[in-house]
Amino acid sequence: MPSIFDLHVHTSKGSPDSGLSAEEMVEEGLRIGLTGAMATEHNGWEKNDFVNFSAQSKLHLVNALEVYTPMGHVIALGIEQHVSGFAGGVEAVRELRRIVDSVGGFLIIAHPFRFLFDPPGLYTQNKLFEDPADLPITPERAAEHPIFELVHEIEVVNGGNLESENRFTQEVVKILGRSGTGGSDCHSTAGMGKGSTLFRGDVRTHAELLEALHSGEFVPLGEFHVGKPSLYGEASWLDREALAKGGLDLADLKPWNGEWLTE
Repeated sequence: MPSIFDLHVHTSKGSPDSGLSAEEMVEEGLRIGLTGAMATEHNGWEKNDFVNFSAQSKLHLVNALEVYTPMGHVIALGIEQHVSGFAGGVEAVRELRRIVDSVGGFLIIAHPFRFLFDPPGLYTQNKLFEDPADLPITPERAAEHPIFELVHEIEVVNGGNLESENRFTQEVVKILGRSGTGGSDCHSTAGMGKGSTLFRGDVRTHAELLEALHSGEFVPLGEFHVGKPSLYGEASWLDREALAKGGLDLADLKPWNGEWLTE
């Protein structure tokens, strides 16, 4: 049975900028039909509190961190505290990968191309490409960035991104031969599930999510929260007819025009 998780949610339990309570996360996740959600807190959700809360939740919950690095935000599954900061360049991310690998964890770079094209040629707040005069104008060139060799996966659908940023990421993921993930990056009930990830199998626990992520058998979705899930990738195991019979009718994205401009 396929599972659908929002892999990027912030609550007031561990993210000071979030107005979403843990109870609201569960209520909204169940309302829109998610299997589960990954709490990717900025400061971390205290372990015992999370264990106690998740044990009572009908929405399957997994605890993670969105850590700060010199290359932007990285979602880290498997560690309980920050191990890097804004200094150290790419070597800081390399050390993060070493630590996460040592515990069998998983790294997803979050919203890697946010702000890349806004406004084009004048300035950029993007953390991977900080020179507005030398931005990658093709996904092929963007895919050469060393960060992508240091993370396990790449967030394709981020609910807070422009569509052009998500579609550009989709092309980079395709070039790199990855699956890509989806998450809403929500800080309130608004938009939870706007980005989500469809897993091939039955995922319920932390261990099962890790196993599913390492298997690569998942695909990012957009617009699940409004009942119109759209595919941001393809997979050989994806039986769309069977999913439709089960009530999950996946829509194809319209072909992108190739223009990576601010919307």
